[in-house]
Amino acid sequence: MGFTMIGLGEPRSIQGGVVGGTYFDVMGLHPVLGRLIGPQDDSPKADGVVVLTYRFWTTTLHKDPSVIGKTVRLGSIGDRSATIIGVLEPSVPYPQDTEIIANVVTSPHHLSATMVTGRIHRMTELFGRLAPGVTLDQARAELRSLYATMKKDHPEAYAKEADFQIGAKMLRDEITSGARTVLLVLLAASALVFIIACCNVANLILARTVRREGELAVRVALGASRGALRRMLLAESLLLCGAGAAVGVMSAQPMVAILARYASRFSVRALDLTVDSSLLWVGAALAIVAAVILAFVPRLPSGDTSSGLSLSSGSVRITASTSRRQRIFAVAQIAASFVLLAGASMLIATLIALQRAQTGLDTQHVLAINVPAMSYGKTPKQVVHFYKEAMRRIDVLPGVNKTAFGNVVPWRDGGPGPGLQFSGDGHVHAPGVEDPRAQWRVISPGFFAALGVPIMSGRDFNDLDGQSKEEPVVIVSETLAQRMFPNHDAVNRHVYWTDPVLQFFPGTDLEKSRLMAPHRIIGVTADIDDGNVVPEPTLTVYSPFEEGPMFGGRLFIHTGVNPYSLVAPVTQ
Repeated sequence: MGFTMIGLGEPRSIQGGVVGGTYFDVMGLHPVLGRLIGPQDDSPKADGVVVLTYRFWTTTLHKDPSVIGKTVRLGSIGDRSATIIGVLEPSVPYPQDTEIIANVVTSPHHLSATMVTGRIHRMTELFGRLAPGVTLDQARAELRSLYATMKKDHPEAYAKEADFQIGAKMLRDEITSGARTVLLVLLAASALVFIIACCNVANLILARTVRREGELAVRVALGASRGALRRMLLAESLLLCGAGAAVGVMSAQPMVAILARYASRFSVRALDLTVDSSLLWVGAALAIVAAVILAFVPRLPSGDTSSGLSLSSGSVRITASTSRRQRIFAVAQIAASFVLLAGASMLIATLIALQRAQTGLDTQHVLAINVPAMSYGKTPKQVVHFYKEAMRRIDVLPGVNKTAFGNVVPWRDGGPGPGLQFSGDGHVHAPGVEDPRAQWRVISPGFFAALGVPIMSGRDFNDLDGQSKEEPVVIVSETLAQRMFPNHDAVNRHVYWTDPVLQFFPGTDLEKSRLMAPHRIIGVTADIDDGNVVPEPTLTVYSPFEEGPMFGGRLFIHTGVNPYSLVAPVTQ
């Protein structure tokens, strides 16, 4: 989850993990400095503690050992102070980009009834170490049995139509699932290139062998055995392939550095790309395999003069056996090249299609910047005032057309989640059936104009929406309006949240009752689907940011100049 951390230099927005006291024992991880979170840190009355990941400690804090014992403020769903107690050993970041790991008390939401007794807020991941001799399938069977009992004992929390499932997978598979397919495709492409290279060199060696027929015949006539000739050819092939592998290994590091610098424009983690030491073993293994293949490609002469080789002939002849082998390698080379070119063509076609995809958003002229909610010691109204003042100052910068607030950056912040249950005028709730679910977005006036999203009917929010004590208002997506109010104008009709999870949201009872009260629809906007390249219908409800919870903040700056030229003045 996202945290706003204050106390280590400039305030920063970071990604943090919230874990129980046995987490590090289950994972088998150790500290390089200080200590890790333990069972003694699990009590609801325990002090907040934080463990820094090794990468965050080295890159951001430059391995400063004096950070141990310092107190920081963490803002998220609530605010807590926490003491830095240790630095984790280098390990795979999970979830990815995690910078700190905190105990549960740093997130008041995790101590609420939602997490302690509630069965309707499904957001927790459990980690377990398999017992000796137990397979993953056995663990899954045991989990399914326990889960079936849970659903039987608590039918109100597990609607049949929702088809809730419980699953388990190895941590290795969980970590690599996002990259596995891409890496396998790259590995297959590398194998095809290797086959093409071997076939090419094999044909060259066959052609060269034809010119060496006289030399090989002389060696046979002088008593050289076929084994001796194969060893000579193998030594030559090893020298050739070894030199090629050495050049490949030596050029790998500078090539990866060039690739990392290019890819760093899209992901800062690309700078972590390095050449693993296993590449040496892979290069050596491939060199040996290629050398063996090439050593056994040529046809060797025998002591029988009828074999077609002549000591006295100075001419070059391609025999039927050599020609047949050349054809085999040529066919294999052409086939592998065809597959590689077909795959490359499909990749290029896909990239062109992605480039032309219509997202419904103006992605070329909008700068999205994270501005964490500085809510520590402030009221919600003060936080909203902070964002309004920030937008007012940014709007007067040269080149800025419009600035707006939103709690989610479409396409960047992980795509749509499960959504919240809602209902509307005329909708009848069926017993045992969940209400439809919609995404909930908190925005400011001008959000749709900044992103180039049209309002189909009604109007946008204004500065008065959300401030008065009259009925709250919302804007809904076009698909939601059509499904909830078919053949009717959705403007001035009402929708309201019915999801039981909302009862656990932070805030007073008055704020929660207002949140779940009927909201009048004042506008209908085009769908924003940030989960599919080919847009699909989406159900979304937009609330004015005077009413919505401030879990985080993003400012969207529409400009007529290069958006990146505004990074420095906006940050200032």
